[in-house]
Amino acid sequence: MENTGNNHDNLLNPRAVEELKEKEFDELFEIIKFVTPGTELRTAIDDISRAGMGALIVLGDSDHIVQLTNGGFKLNCKFSSQQLVELCKMDGAIILSDDAKKIVYCNTMLVPDHKIPTNETGTRHKAAERTAKQINVPIIAVSERRKIVTLYYKDMRYVLRSSEELLSKASETLRMLEKHKDLLNELLVNLNVLEFTNFVSLQDIILPLQRMEIIKRIAETIRKYIIELGTEGNLVKILFKEIIKDVEKEKTFLLKDYSRNWEFSRTALPTLTLDELIDTDNILRILLYSSPNDSVKSRGYRLLNKTNLNKEIISSFIDSFENFQQILDSMNSNPEKIENTLGDKNLKKLKNDLENLKEQALLGKKI
Repeated sequence: MENTGNNHDNLLNPRAVEELKEKEFDELFEIIKFVTPGTELRTAIDDISRAGMGALIVLGDSDHIVQLTNGGFKLNCKFSSQQLVELCKMDGAIILSDDAKKIVYCNTMLVPDHKIPTNETGTRHKAAERTAKQINVPIIAVSERRKIVTLYYKDMRYVLRSSEELLSKASETLRMLEKHKDLLNELLVNLNVLEFTNFVSLQDIILPLQRMEIIKRIAETIRKYIIELGTEGNLVKILFKEIIKDVEKEKTFLLKDYSRNWEFSRTALPTLTLDELIDTDNILRILLYSSPNDSVKSRGYRLLNKTNLNKEIISSFIDSFENFQQILDSMNSNPEKIENTLGDKNLKKLKNDLENLKEQALLGKKI
């Protein structure tokens, strides 16, 4: 029943999974949550693998799966990792309830349609892949000699990795994410100065947007590691949240400030491939500009949201002015216009906040 694993080079890795349809990916990782480190099921699977035993574990006991079985025993008992390990000493498949809280059948044979194509060579893995394809049920196959744990679901095949491997890859990717965040911070510090001094060009907008989208894609990979790590990924999760904090919010404000249709741009930006994202002309088009030399001015969403101005009135306040520079100019030349919109108290508060932000920006500080 051993899988010789001649398809090992084609195993789905995180990069390959990223190419799956979003819905399929979500389904797959909802299932992976059942077998993350720290869960009873994963503990049993690891014990089975370390003991050099093979296993075939079905997650679901619907009538469809029962119809594809032959022989075995019905247990319908509470799940425990120790009992699962003991039952796997028999050759047959183990069928768990949908929520993996009960062991329903043991030592049963899976008999899916043999005409369903499979790339596997071992009897156990062939049965797992064909059954998963035939009735869309998650099935875990543990290889005896190779000690590889494979999850099959629909047409997907995913190899579960050890905590050590996942933590190593997650840490490496976190370092990469942190470097990109540092580069983004430098670009935003520069943009702060340019917005207060009215010297912004489209290139000054495109570069941080480009970096933000790269950060988003790296973040998606780390989220997958965190899901796979389960409780062992808590530290990674804390560090990850700290690094990506406010990036999406800043991107939204940046698009509101500079895109000619920010909702279109927000939707279109994630559709770019990595190669397309690196080409700044593509981002220019998504912002709906025809030339990098087009004149551009901030509307003020990003910087005004760093003040103590009530967030609910920022949009209506911005609509009263053509751009952020006009707001700054009106502070001195036409304060009545701002006062009529915000009131005297908010005018003084806003003026003080913007002066403080400008001072920090000109000193090269992050705001």
